[in-house]
Amino acid sequence: MFSLEFRCKKRDLVGEITEQQQLNLFMISYEEARKDVGRICKSRWEIKKYHTNQNILPIQAWDNIPDKIKELLIDLRYRGDYSKRTRGYIQKLAYDGDVKGFEKVLVDRNVWFTVPKDRFKRRIDFYENN
Repeated sequence: MFSLEFRCKKRDLVGEITEQQQLNLFMISYEEARKDVGRICKSRWEIKKYHTNQNILPIQAWDNIPDKIKELLIDLRYRGDYSKRTRGYIQKLAYDGDVKGFEKVLVDRNVWFTVPKDRFKRRIDFYENN
């Protein structure tokens, strides 16, 4: 989260930034979130807890998750919604590649009660249209 920390600490020194600079910062943050989700999904602890095949290689566990689900995991992580609590609902579904089961959890407002309504709706729309 270097880019977020930098923006918070140096806000007054930086001033307004251009759209391109905003995009560049987003890309840095997105890449950090992607790497962190990969790290979590390749974790032996997560595999042991949630994967059907506990002997799978960590890279295989990650590679077998459908891209559609990976994108949502990254978005969840980016906003801080990919937590130990929420992984209890979605991690096994991600490992299993269960696109329909993942969607059922994604649309359950009881699971995502801390997510603003607009973000909640946009996630569902993205998932249904990709």
